[in-house]
Amino acid sequence: MKFLKLCLCTLTGAICGAVIMYLILPAVCGYFVGPIYGDDQMSQNFTIFLVGTPLLALVGAITGWLLGSKIIKKQ
Repeated sequence: MKFLKLCLCTLTGAICGAVIMYLILPAVCGYFVGPIYGDDQMSQNFTIFLVGTPLLALVGAITGWLLGSKIIKKQ
């Protein structure tokens, strides 16, 4: 049962990390790329999304794992 709880915390953290990337994507793309005038800027925005989403999902999964293990130990 502990393993299932830990997996659920990890999955929740990964989903939260991906959602955070989705929410901050316009600000990040606006800062690094600027206004879109053509295909090059659109490709850069997609690259930021393609790299950032798995990266933040991994960070969220690690955070979920650590917080989940901390919570489970207290019980």
